[in-house]
Order: sequence, then structure tokens, then C-alpha cells
Amino acid sequence: MAVITLPNQNKLRELRGLQDIPVVRQLGLFALVAAVIALGLWLFFWTQKPDYVPVYAGLDAKSTSEASELLATSQIPFRIDPGSGALSVPQEQLGQAKLALAAAGLPAKGDSGFDAIKGDQGFGTSQFIENARYQHALESELARTISNLRPVREARVHLAMPKPSAFTRQKEPASASVVLQLHSGSTLEQGQVDAIVHLVASSIPGLPPDRVTVVDQYGRMLSNVDPDSDAAISAKQFDQQHRLEATYVQRIHELLEPMTGNGRVSAQVSVDMDFAQTEEAREVYGPQQPMVRSEQLSESSAGGGANAPQGIPGSASNTPAAPAPANAANPNGAASGPVVAQQQQQQQQQAPGGPSSRSSVRNYEIDRTLTHTRQGPGRVRRVTAAVLVDNVPAAAGKDGKPALRALTDPELKRIESLVQQAVGFDSQRGDAVSVVNAPFARDITDVGESDKAPLWEHPRAMEFLRIAVGGLVVLVLIVTVLRPLFRQLMGGKSMAKPQQIATATVVPVDDDVAVSLSAPSDAAPAALPPGAMSFDDKLEVARTAVSTDSKRVAQVVRDWVESDA
Repeated sequence: MAVITLPNQNKLRELRGLQDIPVVRQLGLFALVAAVIALGLWLFFWTQKPDYVPVYAGLDAKSTSEASELLATSQIPFRIDPGSGALSVPQEQLGQAKLALAAAGLPAKGDSGFDAIKGDQGFGTSQFIENARYQHALESELARTISNLRPVREARVHLAMPKPSAFTRQKEPASASVVLQLHSGSTLEQGQVDAIVHLVASSIPGLPPDRVTVVDQYGRMLSNVDPDSDAAISAKQFDQQHRLEATYVQRIHELLEPMTGNGRVSAQVSVDMDFAQTEEAREVYGPQQPMVRSEQLSESSAGGGANAPQGIPGSASNTPAAPAPANAANPNGAASGPVVAQQQQQQQQQAPGGPSSRSSVRNYEIDRTLTHTRQGPGRVRRVTAAVLVDNVPAAAGKDGKPALRALTDPELKRIESLVQQAVGFDSQRGDAVSVVNAPFARDITDVGESDKAPLWEHPRAMEFLRIAVGGLVVLVLIVTVLRPLFRQLMGGKSMAKPQQIATATVVPVDDDVAVSLSAPSDAAPAALPPGAMSFDDKLEVARTAVSTDSKRVAQVVRDWVESDA
């Protein structure tokens, strides 16, 4: 069997034979090592590529163009988000980019506040334009002041200021509207909203706080239109009650978790509050005897004899009284006690000195207590607390895993006593505290797993993905490209063992003709590659083939002769 090969294939075989030269093999090895190092360095720097963070968002096209030109001049890499138009730079160069843009006055903003009216307003400016500019300056200054608050990212203020008129006595009050754009995840408490309302009201003359409206970026009303309305009062009362309950729950957790373990306490507190406002006035007199504070005595007497006229002026009063008969009052001739006393008193009063009068005025101090009590709203009437405690860790079992045990009665009593002290327990008020020990349905380590965000929503998910893709690409290149090349350069074609020699032996006769002979498995060693065999090697292979299998060699020669004929 003859195999005819073309000359160009022999040349390719000669080129392949260059791999057997030591110098060529070393140069190829050095080239592959350099390529692998370069690829590894490129992948390393690609995976360590910094994340881009936005510098400014929401810029117009002109400001974005000017900022990008300045960053390019400063040799600061940047990106522009095609969707939002946000300008982003590497995180480690964020400060440098902001300083460069601020030094150039970018992003350019128009004059705000009173800066807008500092320049020359022109000769033909009307009074209406001046008033409009002044009002716009007030709005800009208020918006700038409100934007300095930590939760507020941007603010806009709109003022409605009526024009004063000399032809009417009725004056319409001014009003204001404030639109707030808060930072992501930030909220304003009611106290902060009230502070903004009073800030705006205090900055505009004649602006009452109840005519200031505050709205956030979602259109929610933040200010109370009528703070004295039933809805506003109910909201304040509910907020006060909720804060008090949250305070009690936090106290219970901070008190019990160091003893039971983190996450092994669940507490709920209900507070019944009385928001009624009552006033009470009380006047109490003490049991002490009254004491004389002051005394005033007054005496008066008139001159004249015993027969001085007395009584109503007239003849009857000037006539002396006749002595009464002895038996006028008593037929037996004896006068009664009261009458005698009266006569004696009259005689004493008609003494030779004349009639007299005596009066006295005494002031007494009385032990008296006046009490005026005004009880404000928000009094606690009753507190009810329910606490659920999980089983606490016990000694490790035989398998080494930590075990849980139930709480004993003394431990429950101690926990109940601590809870009572934390909530200010008062039995006269009707407070109640209940402590129950029960195993939780799931382990605390698995509580937050279901609430975790998916892996692809993690902030550093793209960075991890980039590193994983880079490692995978390096592995694929090593397995599919570098490994075969290393084998080919380092080993060449492996020499077959004598017992594994192929049955077909190629014996090249000249440059254009090759002889294929079949040899048994125990034949002589296989021939070298054609490009690396000399004439003596070829002759030795032909002799070996003739000595081992002469019949097959004769058949090959016979085929040659027949093909030539």
C-alpha cells in the first residue's frame, strides 16, 4: 500500500520538526509564559476596576457637557448614564472631581436669593418687576435655608403675598407653600415639620403659621392645617401613647436580653392613658381653735340725771314714770326673776352718770387651706405587659450540639419582678404583668434569612460577578489553549512502547513516496517522524520490516510494480 504525499506537506513536517530544537522550544516557552502573565495582569486589573459613583444627577445637557470637558481636561475618567444623564467618576476620585468642578463654577446655577438683585436692574425697570424679584429672592433664600436641614435634599418655597391697598380696611393675610424633596430613606418628624412651618412664618411679616403648607415629594401633607382639630389632637395622643409603649418594650428588651440571650425575648406593652384635662379647687378648714387677730372696743355715755327725758320725743317721753304697784307683776307681791334682772339692768343703765353704750369688734384667724389643681392630659391609668421568653441555652449534649432548656419557676418569678420594675408596676392602678416561657417556632439564626434581599440585589454583586467571570475565563484559557501548547512544546510526539507499536509502519522511500507496512505488536521500535529521519534511519526501518514480515514487504513491492505497469 503506497501513500503519496505532496512536497508542501513535507515542508510543513519540517517546520513541525523545529519544535524538537531546544532553542526554539525555549523561546516558545518564554513567549507562552509572557502571554499568560500579561493575561493574568489584565484580568487582575479588570476585576479591580473601581466602581463609579455619581457626582451630580439631574443636570441639563449644557452643564453635563461642560462638566465632562473639564473632567477630560483634568484626566479624570468619567461616565454618563444614558438613562438618567448622571455624571459618574471612580469612587476614589470623587473628591478630586468635585473640587475641580467647584473651582470652575460647575454646575452653573443662576443667581439665587438676594444675589439676583445685587446687579444693575436697568433704567426702565417697573415697580411690578422689582416686587416680583424681591418675592423671588425671599423664596430662594427660604428654600436655601430649609435645604440645609439634614433630611432635606432640596426645597422650593412659594409665597402668596397680597398687594396692600389704601382703599380697603380688610387685609388679607399672606400664605406660603413648601415642597420638600427628602433624601432616600429619610423622614421628618412632626417636630421638624413644625420647625419649618414656624421658620417660614417668622420670615414673612403678617404670615400666620396656620397658613403655611408643607408637602413632600410624594404629595403627602406633612403640616397640620388645623392643629386644634379633633383629628390632629387624636394623632398627637396616639403618637404619645405609642412612644410610651415603645419605651417600655425597649426597657424590657435591654433588661432581659443580657440574661436570656439576644433575640430570645418578645414583649408587648399596652398603656391605657387618660387625656382628659381636669381642674379642681378645694378649701379646707383645719381643726385648730380660732385665734384673735384684732379687737376694737368702743364706749359712749350721755350726761343728765335719772329723770332725763328718754325715748321718742314728746309728752310721753318727758313725763316721769310712775312706780308700778307691788302686785302688778305678781299677785302675791313677789317679782319674777327675769323682770328683776331687767330692772336691775335698767337701773344700772340709768345710773347717775347717764346712759352709755359699749361695742366691741373682734377679728379671728381661722386655719384654712386653699388648693387649686390642674391635671394635664396624658395620665397613665393602667399598664399591661405580656412577655414571652424562649428556652435558654443549656450545657452541650453528648453530640456536642448546644441544647435548650425551659426556665424554672424561680427564674420566671425573677423575670416577672424585673418586668414590673421596668414598667413601673402599681397594683392600686390595676397594672398586670404576664411572663410565659415557651420555645420559639424557629431558631433565631434563621429569623432574618427569609427577609434578606436576593443575592443579585446585593450592592457588591456586580463586583463579585466580575471577579468570578475573570477567574472562569482564565481557567478556560489554561485548559483549552495553554495546556495543549505546553504539551506540544515540552513533550513533542510521545515515543510509543515496543508492545504498542501500530500495525502500520510508514517507510519513506524518497521525498514524494512513502511505504506503509504492517508490523506486529512485538516488532522493532517505531520509526521516527518522517521529517526527523535520515537516510540511514529509513534504510534501517526497511530492513527491519523485511526481516520481520517478508511476505508483506513482497506484496508491497508487487503492488509497486503493478502500479508502474
